[in-house]
Amino acid sequence: MGNVVYVMGVDIGTTSTKAVIFDASGELVARESRGYPLLTNDLGMAEQEPRVILDAVVDAIRAVIETAGVDAQALRAISFSAAMHSLIAVDADGEPLTNCITWADQRSGEALERRKRDFYLNQVYEKTGTPIHPMSPFAKLCWLHDDFPDVVAKTAQYIGIKSYVWHALFGEYVIDEASASASGLYNMLTHDWESLALDITQITASQLPKVVAESHAFQGIRPAWKEALGVIAEDTLFIVGSSDGALANVGIGSVGEHDVTLTVGTSGAVRKLTKTYHVDDWQRTFCYGVANGYFVQGGAVNNGGAVLAWGLEQFGTDAERAANDFTGFINSTIQTPPGANGLLFQPYLLGERAPYWTDQIRGSFVGLTINHKRAHFIRAILEGIAFNLAHVYEVMSDPHDKIHVTGGLSQHPVWCQLVADVFDREVIVPHTIEGSSLGAAIIALHTLKILPTLELPKKIPPRHIYQPNPENVAIYKELQPIFQQITTQLMGSYERLIDWQKSQVNGKIETNNR
Repeated sequence: MGNVVYVMGVDIGTTSTKAVIFDASGELVARESRGYPLLTNDLGMAEQEPRVILDAVVDAIRAVIETAGVDAQALRAISFSAAMHSLIAVDADGEPLTNCITWADQRSGEALERRKRDFYLNQVYEKTGTPIHPMSPFAKLCWLHDDFPDVVAKTAQYIGIKSYVWHALFGEYVIDEASASASGLYNMLTHDWESLALDITQITASQLPKVVAESHAFQGIRPAWKEALGVIAEDTLFIVGSSDGALANVGIGSVGEHDVTLTVGTSGAVRKLTKTYHVDDWQRTFCYGVANGYFVQGGAVNNGGAVLAWGLEQFGTDAERAANDFTGFINSTIQTPPGANGLLFQPYLLGERAPYWTDQIRGSFVGLTINHKRAHFIRAILEGIAFNLAHVYEVMSDPHDKIHVTGGLSQHPVWCQLVADVFDREVIVPHTIEGSSLGAAIIALHTLKILPTLELPKKIPPRHIYQPNPENVAIYKELQPIFQQITTQLMGSYERLIDWQKSQVNGKIETNNR
């Protein structure tokens, strides 16, 4: 028993926290998940209660230890992954002054536009690798400064959700360099907080967490949380880990020069690991740290599974909606030809990050005729999500690439074949859906010196491989430029509609004044 090694990967996501125990070969032993709500409104708010997430993290860790039934001494390390771009303002006592403002929050758009008029923000992108967009803590800080000076005046620290959890467990505010690099405030080349970004947001480095390596480890949980976490040995390492998107690539083994990961969960992303820091002349992509000398280049989109869920509510049958039956909903398009009989869907229901990086964009169906039926709408929704992701991929495209698909949609053959046809690339469905959790576990195994690199020694065969259908590829090559042209031509109309929508709604920030 003394030679058996287990590690845990904890993934603090947007809608849930997953705690997964793996053995030293990367095989899953036990998994537990705890969900929590995302608080939204028509003004673009997307917040969560920090304490609710902390409780979910602790509960998931305790539950998976009980489920696995492994010896406490054998659980050598617990490593963390977390969603990027969150921001929490806390006072000198560590009490939150705001909720956790997530990547999906769009309320900083106007403050960001003001900064664009006053500063040359392209320099911030070039230095930090973070696109200028409301998702970033950089933008959220500008908004708080403009609209909530009372909150700013009381704030001692600006942190993300992982730093909040870490402070609760260990009494220190720290952030891994990978997560810091996605804040719009950190320079990966100088390995320090970027002075230009700090000047624009009017904060100091002392108000931000201490930046540590992804392998940085802690021991000795604060007494207040020790019992709540369950039976954990005194020498078990708690490893800071990295960000969820980067670790998803690591977890599925998508770390080669021509390995591309396409993830569609609530949102979506296209990512490729590289050993060089690279930003795009048109600011279409991000470039963040990962760990062990890797960077991740790519683009994240707001409109992924959340749009499909909206589609289910609008176009699903009563039975599909009642059972939340995405399989039946998606499979209803099997007999519908590619292109949905000329119906194109602009999927921008939640604004958009890559490749446009604007909240001044909305969704629409274009090409609608009296002959279009339910299945055409569903097919158009799926194709619209895929077209948008393919547009992001163009920036980093290489004909030798292979696409590794992850996230909830990767379980549906219709979606996987659609990606193969739209991207004109081989599509690989990995062996695991626990990419970020396994990626965090691999960081733990590397820290423990069980793995020499961020790759498992044994490549686990994929669950399935899809090849492009040449006839479908030809159709999508004709439709893709039309899709992009429609987006460009409607931008002005979207902006006018958004102005009108905003004129109809009033609201304000949800604050926790304690």
